[in-house]
Amino acid sequence: MNADASSLLGRYRLVKVLGQGAMGVVHEAIDTRLGRTVAIKTVLRSCLAEAATADDYAARFEREAQAAARLQHRHIVTVFDFGEQGDASFIVMEFVKGRELAQAFDAHERFSLARTVQLMGELLDALGYAHAHGIVHRDVKPSNVMIDGEGRVKLMDFGVARVAETMQDRTMPGTVVGTLGYMSPEQIQGQAVGARTDLFAAGVVLYQFLTGRRPFAGGGLFEVQRKILQDAPTPPSQLNPGVPAVFDTIVSRALAKKAGDRYDSAASFAAALRDALAQAGPTSAGNDDEATVVFALGANGSPATHAMQATAAAAMRTQKRAARTRRLTAIGAAMLVALAAMVVWWTAARPRMPAPAQTALPAPPASAAPVAPAVTSANAVPAQASAAAPTPAPTPASTSASAQAGTASAPPPMTGAPATAELPRKPAATRPATPPRPAATDARCAELLQRMQLGDALTPEQTTLFHTRCAR
Repeated sequence: MNADASSLLGRYRLVKVLGQGAMGVVHEAIDTRLGRTVAIKTVLRSCLAEAATADDYAARFEREAQAAARLQHRHIVTVFDFGEQGDASFIVMEFVKGRELAQAFDAHERFSLARTVQLMGELLDALGYAHAHGIVHRDVKPSNVMIDGEGRVKLMDFGVARVAETMQDRTMPGTVVGTLGYMSPEQIQGQAVGARTDLFAAGVVLYQFLTGRRPFAGGGLFEVQRKILQDAPTPPSQLNPGVPAVFDTIVSRALAKKAGDRYDSAASFAAALRDALAQAGPTSAGNDDEATVVFALGANGSPATHAMQATAAAAMRTQKRAARTRRLTAIGAAMLVALAAMVVWWTAARPRMPAPAQTALPAPPASAAPVAPAVTSANAVPAQASAAAPTPAPTPASTSASAQAGTASAPPPMTGAPATAELPRKPAATRPATPPRPAATDARCAELLQRMQLGDALTPEQTTLFHTRCAR
């Protein structure tokens, strides 16, 4: 190829810089022999202050390649090659299209419980595989955790990894390797480290998933170290009400100050997370969006990863069903309350219908209905009885008396008739004479009387007219 020699590192052509740290640079490169894209991590010994330090780091760099090359796992970045050229040492790794978990945390991205358990399960699956091969990562942190295009975890950078069974005697007291904020108490104190050191760092990552912040943060190096050695972090449920309290117990055990108090393996840590997710059920975190959860059930996944993903998927389905049931129940209850309120309002506000007025019928006039003559004698009989019995012929004396009394006088007493309970009327002479009514008034009165007998209500004017003109 005609590529510039300055852009070549062995048979690899450097394309661009992907990242840069205190002691190394990561490039995107092309394998000119195989024609595939790779990631190359390089370190220049001239950038290190002391030769001894440079030699030590170069040795560690070589051990990274040897250790990582032994790990073939779907959640660990694969190492392809290792080499040196001039002042540079480099390691060739699988190129992962995606982003670092640190970028998601820096962007304050929110993760559902199901998504958190899924990603943590894959990270712990990778750590458990490395531990089973005698390798401790020693620098687990979000910037060393890649999320590829399929949403899967890829653990990378074994630059400070150690082969436990062969390198233990090379770790000297006082040597601190790792990233502050994710280091275990035994790392800060320069003690021998093991698999539970990685589980401590994984607990810090879990804390960030649940709360969006690190459990140990302060104004300086010594403040952070003091908190790691002495302080217990605030439980995640107190910082995020959507986190069930069962996750507080998991975080507390993972971040225990003594290594012996932590989980004994990555598998037990992952199992605790699965159980907690199953116990939590539907949550009110407000961020359980199924669209944010990517499940990758590839054929190369381990049984633990498959179980984790299946549990997360089942928990998500349960959460959606429960949320739908809660919404329907709330809508039904609101409708019942509204209906009850409408009934109460209608009952209280509807107009009360007044009872129909009982109009007293006036006494009919004498011209409209015949009235039986009043009986003033104790021997008087009713009109019906008089009609039934033969009437004796009047004598001349009685005839003349009747003529003298006029039309207003009472009829002559009839012997043998029973007495009635009617009161005697006033003598005709004491009642005032009724003036004759016009024919039009009589017709009007007859009309009003007929309406009253039929039950029709009269207007006030009609009632007044009837009482003043017709009822005399």
